[in-house]
Amino acid sequence: MGRKIINTLLLISISIYVYGQNSNEKPHADKFFVTNGDTVWYSTIFTWKHSDVNWLRNSRTQLLALVDSNLNVLTEFKYERFCPFYGKCGAVMRNGKWGVVNKKGEEVIPFKYTMFPFSFSDTTSNKEYYVFTKKNKVGVIDSDGETIIPFKWDGIRYLEYAILEMEKDKCRYLYFMKTGKTVPIKKDMIICSDFNAYGETIVKDLNLNKYGIMDTSCTIIQPCIYNGLKEVRQHLK
Repeated sequence: MGRKIINTLLLISISIYVYGQNSNEKPHADKFFVTNGDTVWYSTIFTWKHSDVNWLRNSRTQLLALVDSNLNVLTEFKYERFCPFYGKCGAVMRNGKWGVVNKKGEEVIPFKYTMFPFSFSDTTSNKEYYVFTKKNKVGVIDSDGETIIPFKWDGIRYLEYAILEMEKDKCRYLYFMKTGKTVPIKKDMIICSDFNAYGETIVKDLNLNKYGIMDTSCTIIQPCIYNGLKEVRQHLK
């Protein structure tokens, strides 16, 4: 019995050794290859699960380049920080400024923003959107590089169904991307981020401490008489 165990352990050890000898990569570690005389690695932490492109880091310069799943290098090694691809585009930093590149490595949003953007997608337009900051104001740029919302807002929050909550001078607004319509929100109302397909949403009246339903014109269509979200959700169809 003891000899069988020893033989089994020897076979496992030999298998691991042969794998390491025949492979150009380290098991359970980063992957390595050489391009233009430089050793390059990419981390296995970021899998190809969400995208067919990824980022490589040059071990000499510590700069990044975009590659496809066959490890074809699509850009120069010139980027410093990045956000993983989850759609068509990804945010990345070059020379200390943030911009956006697409899966071809094309720079679709210029590199002139000092703060990291947050992004969201809209299935109706099949686009991605990036909220950047410029001179302490925020705006929204789409994945085609077009400014959708100008840089004049103090804050922007994505809700659902291509609806944004925006703030300016301590006043809040709903912005409907499908129509380009901006509607003010009453100061005593809180948007609860529960929407239906028509853009109607659950709100909370802070004075009454009750819940109701508001439509896209910010008109209350179900009065704020409900004690909890579970109760009011039955009327949001």
